[in-house]
Amino acid sequence: MSGTERSRSPSIVPALLALGTAILFWSSVPLLLKHFTHRLDAWTVNALRYTFAALFWLPYILRHRRDLPAGSRIWRDALPPAGVHIVGQMLFGLCPYFNDATIINFVSRAAFLFTTMTGFLLLREERAVGRQPLFWVGVAATIAGLAAMYVGGIGTPSTSAFGMLLLLATSAFWGFYSVLIRKFMKPYSIRLTFGVISLYAAPVLLALMFAVGDWRKALALGPGYWGLIWLSAILGIALGHTLFYRAIHALGPVASEGSLLLIPFTTAVLAYFILDERLGRLQWLGGVILVAGCFLLLLAKLRTRGRAAAEDAETMVPSPR
Repeated sequence: MSGTERSRSPSIVPALLALGTAILFWSSVPLLLKHFTHRLDAWTVNALRYTFAALFWLPYILRHRRDLPAGSRIWRDALPPAGVHIVGQMLFGLCPYFNDATIINFVSRAAFLFTTMTGFLLLREERAVGRQPLFWVGVAATIAGLAAMYVGGIGTPSTSAFGMLLLLATSAFWGFYSVLIRKFMKPYSIRLTFGVISLYAAPVLLALMFAVGDWRKALALGPGYWGLIWLSAILGIALGHTLFYRAIHALGPVASEGSLLLIPFTTAVLAYFILDERLGRLQWLGGVILVAGCFLLLLAKLRTRGRAAAEDAETMVPSPR
């Protein structure tokens, strides 16, 4: 073994562990959200989770507020992506009430399609990807997979027309959010970016909880239930992104982003044993085609932009959820 290989091995093992843990965290969040539907409304769950997330990130922001680049205005720069993210999170909060956990994480992969298409329209450097045949094959496969999942779910409790529409709208907002992160937040670290956006989101979601949510039910929850809400916030909005950010530096964008495509399959296994959820054959076929299409989009993007795409991978981290 060469000296280079020996020096890399110790860093790759922790990175793989970090990536695997992040995938497990993000795979389990829809199961927790589905569990909450039996006791709480979407507005209350959203507000409580983001309050916990904001409290998690606040100490980090206070510690690093002086590390910002000279002349930067992070609070102003974060406004566009934060606004889009808040709407996306409102929609995502409703999804577990109309979709099974497995469907949520399969269809959510379509956010990568919306990210690519939005970047194609808004960012000049992304337009070259349209000359890649692989890109259009990926677009077609993703759309075909979504259609198969919807058709396969007709007449089953796994999803509905409104539920699928919610998921697609959520994915579209997350895709737009990812592009805005790249456009406005490049000077800042991912951790600082997530923290500021969480601090923007929490007050808005709290206001919505008090305005339209049945928040009084939360007062009757026991400590165990509160612990699950806290856990869903920390796993989905905080620790998952921290671990993924660590992995992407050691493993690169193809391995890291590609590994995220395992999330819906992991969710399907967990939901099968924990929630007794089962997909039909056509839904499984659609899910596999959808994920394959997303992987083709990723390859087309990386082939087109090479090193620039690898550098942008740091701002391609999934939306906090």
